[in-house]
Formats: sequence, C-alpha cells, structure tokens
Amino acid sequence: DASGNKSDEKVIDVKDATPPVAPTGSEVTSESTQITGTGEPGTTVKVELPDGTELTGVADDQGNYG
Repeated sequence: DASGNKSDEKVIDVKDATPPVAPTGSEVTSESTQITGTGEPGTTVKVELPDGTELTGVADDQGNYG
C-alpha cells in the first residue's frame, strides 16, 4: 500500500466452470464436403461422419474452424 506495508503472497486457483457454447457447423453434402463453423477460440472440434470416421480441428483465435 501507500505506507509500504506488505502482506504474504497468496495463490488462488480459479476454475472456469462455464462450459463453452456448442460449436456451429456447415451442412455437409455431396457437393459441399468441407466442414466449417465457429466455436469458442482454442476449442477442439470433433466431427463424426456416418461411416464412423472422426475428424478433429481447433477453432482459431477468432473461433473459426474448417
């Protein structure tokens, strides 16, 4: 403080208990095979195709993936 008083250091862990908003994604068709969308920045997005294949990507710093 202004008088030069000091206190012991204190470490506090803060956990983000709010889940991210579910990502949005584009419709995939035989003509449009690229998956794009938005989500929380840095979130890993996993898409499971009808044949069981799993695709993953990470949303960029603006929340975009694809």
